[in-house]
Amino acid sequence: MTDDPTGEQSRALLQNRIALVGKVGFFLSGGFLLASAILPIIFMGPNAGAIAITKLSYLFHVVATAVLGLCWLVSVRVQLSPKGLAILDASMAVCVSGLLALMGAFIHSPGAVGTFQATLAIACILALRAIAIPSSGNRTLGVCAAAGAVAIVSTWLALRHTGVPALGADTSLVAQLINQGMWLSAISAVATLASRVIYGLRREVSQARRLGQYVLHEKLGEGGMGIVFRATHAMLRRETAIKLLPSSRVGSDAIARFEREVRQTARLASPNTVAVYDYGRTPDGVFYYAMEYLDGLDLHDLIDATGPLPAGRVVHILQQICGSLAEAHSIGLVHRDVKPGNAMITQRGGTPDVVKVLDFGLVKDLERGEDVGLTATGALTGTPLYMAPEAIRDTAAFVPASDLYAVAAVGYFLLTGTHVFNGNTVLEVCAAHLHAKPESPSARIGIPVPAELERLILQGLAKDPAERPSGAIAMREALLACPVEPWTEKSAEQWWSATGHKLVAERNGQRVRVAGELASTIAIDLAQRS
Repeated sequence: MTDDPTGEQSRALLQNRIALVGKVGFFLSGGFLLASAILPIIFMGPNAGAIAITKLSYLFHVVATAVLGLCWLVSVRVQLSPKGLAILDASMAVCVSGLLALMGAFIHSPGAVGTFQATLAIACILALRAIAIPSSGNRTLGVCAAAGAVAIVSTWLALRHTGVPALGADTSLVAQLINQGMWLSAISAVATLASRVIYGLRREVSQARRLGQYVLHEKLGEGGMGIVFRATHAMLRRETAIKLLPSSRVGSDAIARFEREVRQTARLASPNTVAVYDYGRTPDGVFYYAMEYLDGLDLHDLIDATGPLPAGRVVHILQQICGSLAEAHSIGLVHRDVKPGNAMITQRGGTPDVVKVLDFGLVKDLERGEDVGLTATGALTGTPLYMAPEAIRDTAAFVPASDLYAVAAVGYFLLTGTHVFNGNTVLEVCAAHLHAKPESPSARIGIPVPAELERLILQGLAKDPAERPSGAIAMREALLACPVEPWTEKSAEQWWSATGHKLVAERNGQRVRVAGELASTIAIDLAQRS
């Protein structure tokens, strides 16, 4: 019924509007229903009220009100398909019109007053539908024509066959039906025009807003720097992930960190680094960027679901992380927040277990000495559970070797399901990174770990950066040289078929859908594009 390219958004809007019509119609009809029972009591006594509610006209009024309430309830409680909503929309208008016509036909009053009252009530329902429900002019004309035809036939049957008293010398049955038909035709014309104008304006506004527009769906995650949503672009129809910095968090430092994350990530082209498609600001000043959507699991969720990984898979994952960092380090960038939550496994191009490194928001450009952390002097920037000792001592001391320390800590987590160091406070964790000797992975879990891999992990956790692998490439080569049972593509495919897809589906089912039609779209401000 709408021209919106995002089918789910259009469906949800249509269902909300049908619920609105049912709700408003229910309360309007219910109000008149109550009045028709109370007014006779006020002006003619209790007996008159009792007589009023026993008439057939009152019964049909009750049923019409109940139909409106039922449509409201169904629209609120049941998620219907577009076809189901179209049927519900038309059925509500047609059924209520027929019932209201029967109500009017059974009102015993001279001069066809009852039929006129019913026609007025039908006009209110059809006008309400035209205003609230997004519908083309042709569809509105069809619904109104069907509703009008049912109303006229219902009136004719009631007056012709139910023994209703004579209408009066001045009003024949045919004349009454013609008069009712003329009024219903006029109502249909007005409703059709209203739908055509409102529908056309909505379509024009929608098309105007689609230039660079993203439609938000579920919230994927939220961190200190922003909120991430799954989204689609109105033109490209490609799924993306949109990261927003809400206005409640806007400050010069936060904006600088967020914008720098985009610029730095956009410089990277490794297949193991999340790709950035677009960035800018919305008309109301909210900074955003669009990146590739990854339908997978971050390493933290993976370990929570499966426990420690086999050594071969740990090597497979870590060497891909090193590949991403190698490119970043080669152009003078340090990630500074390597952790399980910032690395995802997914499927790309038919290849399972592809690792993507995310969130370069804490990246530091070594060439210019710029620090996007922009925190107060001495404040920690990063995640203490994976932070290198030199970075704890001085946030300006982040070097490529600091990222390698974090990679080793991630490897430790993947092998054991536990962190290298734990503590009740951040201070305890930081003190352990500075002074404590890490327990070997095999001792931690009580199961042998390949010696070369364990030695490499512990080397990466050395307190002195100079004692760690000489670089991300060297660490990657050392990982690939470890004699472990290989994690093959076949192994990965079997895991994804048996477990991975189910875990991803469960994770997706826990996402929070964006509430409200207005909150579900963002448009870019081309005039202020960075």
